[in-house]
Amino acid sequence: MLAGCGSVAPYAAKVDGKSISENQLEEEMRAIAANEAYLRSVESRIQVRGSGAGTFDAAFTGQILGRQIQYVLVDRELDRRDLKVSAADRDAAREVVSLQAGGEEILNGFPEKYRDTLIERAAKVDVLTVSLAGQAATEEAARTYYEANKNEFTEACVSHILVSSRERADQLRARITGGEDFAAVARTDSLDSQTASRGGDLGCDITAETFDAPPFTAAMMSQPVGQVGDVVQTQAGFHLLLVRSRTVPPLEKAGARAREKVVMASRAKLQEWINTAVAEAKIEVNPKYGTFDTTTLAVVPPAAPTTTVAQQPPQSGIQPLRP
Repeated sequence: MLAGCGSVAPYAAKVDGKSISENQLEEEMRAIAANEAYLRSVESRIQVRGSGAGTFDAAFTGQILGRQIQYVLVDRELDRRDLKVSAADRDAAREVVSLQAGGEEILNGFPEKYRDTLIERAAKVDVLTVSLAGQAATEEAARTYYEANKNEFTEACVSHILVSSRERADQLRARITGGEDFAAVARTDSLDSQTASRGGDLGCDITAETFDAPPFTAAMMSQPVGQVGDVVQTQAGFHLLLVRSRTVPPLEKAGARAREKVVMASRAKLQEWINTAVAEAKIEVNPKYGTFDTTTLAVVPPAAPTTTVAQQPPQSGIQPLRP
């Protein structure tokens, strides 16, 4: 009766007495539902919409609620440690959130308020992760990592020629070292149709993380600039590489990557912390949504799953705590 009179807001979950209201849960799901492009991308992997018009799948609802529970714990720990999120932290988090969402265009498909929420959440998790690992503020930790590991941030401008045999690669290398133009040979002889028309140009800002081909990246980062190196074999075939330049960008440009590397190196601490925090917290879930599973960190729907009615259909957000 009190809820009906508006005196007590219906709760979706409580974390040590702090309520997550049904309105908060439904507001997030409506915001997700507003992004049709995102819905299409995630529905290839998980079920999102319920069987009825304007409803959400119960398990999906549980994932969203489970994530909200985790963020209550994150916020509380940030307050306890007196940690603040800086503009630089938000900028770095936006790049990661954009990637997780499927690109800037899809991220921008969310309502602005929810987009800001996703970025703020990610930034908070990053700040907490760095602190849990015993490091200084995120920006300082990123600078320290960058200074100690500059080789990881090296960028190169690279051209290549791809052929099907080592013998053919040796022949082309002999022609180039004998005076023929690398780009001209690439245009006529490279099997990489995407780059052949550009003289083999793979572009600049190429890093060791760009290709999942260790022999290729090792040669790219070690062979002399301006010279055709030895033949490199990968699963794609045999390559001739021409490294046109190789530089280490300043911290101002590499800062976001440095922050993410710091966070990734500390994620084990984050997982350890969230497991402990969940175990120690008193978490109550409105029975209509199910029960909180401390293993999956999601709310498991009741035995006879129902769907949650909303004004529009839904989505799962951007990885809970990115553990």
